[in-house]
Amino acid sequence: MPAPRKYTSDPSKYPACVRCGSCYPASRHWPEGIVCFYCVREARNCQGTCAACGHVGILPGEAPTLDECSQHDVDTWFGNGTSTRGDANNFLYWAVKQRLVSKLAIPWARHGNGPLASEKDHIDALRALLLHQTLPAAHRAIGIMLVLFGQPLARVVTMRMDAFREGPNGMVVKLGRDWIDVPEVAAGVIRVHLASRPGISTAANPDCPLAFPGRMPGRTMHVYSAATILREAGIPAMATRSRVWIQMVREAPPAVLAGALGVIPKTAMRYAEQAGMDYLGYANLPRFQEE
Repeated sequence: MPAPRKYTSDPSKYPACVRCGSCYPASRHWPEGIVCFYCVREARNCQGTCAACGHVGILPGEAPTLDECSQHDVDTWFGNGTSTRGDANNFLYWAVKQRLVSKLAIPWARHGNGPLASEKDHIDALRALLLHQTLPAAHRAIGIMLVLFGQPLARVVTMRMDAFREGPNGMVVKLGRDWIDVPEVAAGVIRVHLASRPGISTAANPDCPLAFPGRMPGRTMHVYSAATILREAGIPAMATRSRVWIQMVREAPPAVLAGALGVIPKTAMRYAEQAGMDYLGYANLPRFQEE
């Protein structure tokens, strides 16, 4: 049933629509002529590429109704790179579930591996974090956790003071089930930050347990703030983290790295596949000992 129309056809005020012939408020000037507001609304689901100008989007033409929707219509819609892919997915799944349309093959949204920094960029990022003179110590420490251990910034900014300690051979950090040694040259930067954390000099926040406190008492540093400052320093977080993980999975099995660095095995295995490494025959040693 079409939606009720609040406007009335008035030839003295509005031009005639080339589609329905009624005189409603004009909404678009399409190649065929003036199209009224209601005809445009009916045609908004018609997605494609204009043969004249190459524009990808809403085109003049009648869109198929829901019961007329075919696999070709779905493939055409998703093949044009529409920005409403998520909404269309949700609607089509609902329509299929309610048996309003025939069974359609709805394409899944496929996410790529994301950007990947080169090995040179990775080395330059580590050098910048160790030698940078103007970058705040907090952001240098956050960047070191990213560049050395492949930790996501959203997790780094929530780390607590008890995740760092001094061991017999220097500083160690706990990211998963084990304590991991921090190289001394990087540990020096982290020590400088932990000794002078910002935001802990106020009376309400003298014993803050957060390793990276924000400006407000009891709040962590905002992840977007950390990402922006690192990006301005030439260290893109996502691309750098991908490079770190690809290098690590070339040297150790993903199952070991996942437990030591506190990530799910699926994430570690995805980077191993991207790096072309095959550890499917690797024995899970702790589990083997228990048996």
